Amino acid sequence: MAAGSEQLLDAMTEVSRHLLRLMTQCLDQLPQGDEVSATQYRALAALAQRGPRNASVLAEELGVGRPAATKIVDRLARRRLIRRRPHPEDRRQVILEATDRGFEIVRAVQHCRRRRLARVLSELDPAARDALERDLPALLAAFSMHGPTPGARTDPQPVAAKR
Repeated sequence: MAAGSEQLLDAMTEVSRHLLRLMTQCLDQLPQGDEVSATQYRALAALAQRGPRNASVLAEELGVGRPAATKIVDRLARRRLIRRRPHPEDRRQVILEATDRGFEIVRAVQHCRRRRLARVLSELDPAARDALERDLPALLAAFSMHGPTPGARTDPQPVAAKR
């Protein structure tokens, strides 16, 4: 590792902790009845932001086994945050999609996160903010070089698991 790399790793680890805490705080601010766990939110956000998919694909994106994904899906479906519908071409599969209420929860959390991030960024001096704006795309590109981000597909078609 190059000189300073340990410091950079430590700083990035700390930033990731702050971002996770920020998301948790936003989840905690959801109105009563709309509360979801962080894992449930990740599943709901995957469906709301990246479109319908089957449970196998969702499990892979979340990095959990199929039984764990099924439990998450069951809880979200019972609360009418997602719905199941038949796959248009394969009747053995079920496609999961966010409901309007599910989309509202994801929008509320996103809005909260953006508002809190804007507050933090506004406290930086302009040169530091400019440096982040200039250099963050390189960090995002580095992440993408290590394989696709789970669920990074952007096509609107339902995604089926490969057999």
